Order: sequence, then C-alpha cells, then structure tokens
Amino acid sequence: MNAAPIVARLRDSERESLAAHFIALDGEDRRLRFGTSIPDEALRAYTDRIDFDADGVFAVHDDDLRLIAVVHVAVTGTSAEFGLSVLPGFRDEGLGSELFARAVMHLRNRGVREVFVHCITENAAMMHLARKHGMRMVPAGAETDAYLELTPSTPHSIVTEWMHDQQAQAIQALRRSNIFGRALMGIFPPPR
Repeated sequence: MNAAPIVARLRDSERESLAAHFIALDGEDRRLRFGTSIPDEALRAYTDRIDFDADGVFAVHDDDLRLIAVVHVAVTGTSAEFGLSVLPGFRDEGLGSELFARAVMHLRNRGVREVFVHCITENAAMMHLARKHGMRMVPAGAETDAYLELTPSTPHSIVTEWMHDQQAQAIQALRRSNIFGRALMGIFPPPR
C-alpha cells in the first residue's frame, strides 16, 4: 500500500469478513493477538460475541475489500481494551498506528477515559505500538499491560471523526463498484 490507508468502521454485516481475517492468522499470530493459538471455532465464537454498536471495530481493506488490518476496542464503561491484528505482507506499513489513532478518536468521542492493552511481553510489534503512542507500560513477567488516559472529545475531534467516516464510506462504495465492474467484465467481456 502506497497511499495513506483508509480506516473504516465495521458493522455487523461484516462479521463474516472479520472472522475470515482472524482465521487467516497463523498459529503464532493468533497466540500473539489472543494470548493463545486458538482454533478456528473459537475465533468464530469470539467474532459472534462482538457487539458492533457498543464496541469499536475498525479495519483497513485492500482493493478487493479483504480485511488486512483490524482493531477491536471492547468498551466497558469508561475504559476499553484494545486488540490489533495485521496480516503478514502488510506489516511495517503504519497500519497499526493508523488503526490505533482511529480507535482512540472513536473512544474519546464516546466518553471513554482510558484504553488499555494486555499482551504477551514478547509481542514486540504491540509493545512498540504502545510505546510509540505514549502508553504507560506495566510489565508483569511474561505479560504486559499498557494504559493510555484519553482526553475528552472536542468539536474538532467529533467533526474529524465524521469526516473520516464519510471518506471511508465513499472509498468502500467505489471499491465495491469496481469489484462489481470487474465481475461484469468477466461475464460480458468487451467486444473485440
């Protein structure tokens, strides 16, 4: 990906795509993301339990609308837990930082006061991301918790979030129409 990634909020209608993203992670990636290498059925059950209205689920799609990077922030009262995954081949492109920033904006605008990450200490990518975004690190042996206190929303943060959402919806619509157009070209090729 060369251009700045477009981060879109996922809705319940994309639950299957989200499950497919998690299932595409190999055993080691699952262990780093979920704390254990969980089987496909458990990933489907996890995805089935996500409340897309109460929580925030954001993703970066490729041009074929496949989810290549996902953040889920599970909200409980005024705090939220952050979980992130990026497919191999799309790492080291800043997608985690983009998702982190979008999730924080979403949480701030909904009155959430703190976001935290609980991860395996050897998860170097998550540890780097947490430090980069100024999270307070609390190591506990093989696991680490990281915390970030969020500032209250502002009119600017609310308008910025709205603008991001509008842009993401427009880009997704264009991608869908392009996929539809390519499919039609396969059915009805241009005359020669």
